[in-house]
Amino acid sequence: MNDGSVPHPGSLALSRKEDFKAFAESPRRSRPDLLTRKQLKSLPTQARADYDRQRRQWHANIGPVKTPQLTEIHEDLWDIVDSNEQDGDKAKGAVAVDAFPGLGKTTSVLAFARDFHQREIEESGAFTSQGHERIPVCRVGLTGNTGMKDFNRAMLEFFGHPGQMRGTTAQFGRRVLDCVLSCDVRLVVLDDLHFLKWGQKSGIEVSNHLKWIANEFPVTLLMVGVELAKKGLFGEGTNGRDTALAQTGRRTTRLGLRPFTIDTEAGRREWRQIELYRDLWSP
Repeated sequence: MNDGSVPHPGSLALSRKEDFKAFAESPRRSRPDLLTRKQLKSLPTQARADYDRQRRQWHANIGPVKTPQLTEIHEDLWDIVDSNEQDGDKAKGAVAVDAFPGLGKTTSVLAFARDFHQREIEESGAFTSQGHERIPVCRVGLTGNTGMKDFNRAMLEFFGHPGQMRGTTAQFGRRVLDCVLSCDVRLVVLDDLHFLKWGQKSGIEVSNHLKWIANEFPVTLLMVGVELAKKGLFGEGTNGRDTALAQTGRRTTRLGLRPFTIDTEAGRREWRQIELYRDLWSP
């Protein structure tokens, strides 16, 4: 959006800087007042419809709850990101959150990215020393057909760069680097990394591109995906010969997200605590 207005929370596309900024800086939703059945019945028709809509939106957007799992992964992420304060001539370590679907990987990472955005803005201000908009986090979602040029274009789309439609892969890359440096980006989040076909040409290209970003960009790469280890990100590649994938893996710290379990007393206590939170959510 270019008119200065704030996007509605229900209409955000986190692949654009304006929307991510709105996501990171907008105040949390307010919980609707708790009304008795008698109070509900006494509400006029329109007031009851408004209240029901507020409850629907509240329940649909609860969280994220600071479960032990979320707390653990956030502590690790802060340690890694804060340790990446090397000067620009040194490659920074990357992070990959690799876990099964449905455990809250993206939710946890976005919550961290929001906190990181807020901290950077609070500490350094909304604008850089050169007068550019400060954008601490760049978030890109990948697809199964993502190649190096598509990857660069997606990053340019995030920044709203006018040169996102025409150019070569190298030109796109230089434009992305200029955006990252101009806007003081410090964290690049790559979501759905498992969509890449790692054993095919596009996967190798993107892996090489990730190495280039680690070498040239003053950022921490935070990658999110499913079964990334099986796809070769942390080993020698899918066929034992893909050394490009292996190099990416050696620079990457793998973090998991453990599920809730009930086969131990500690696991049962964790689950009961979440059940207690759930009971308190329902007005």
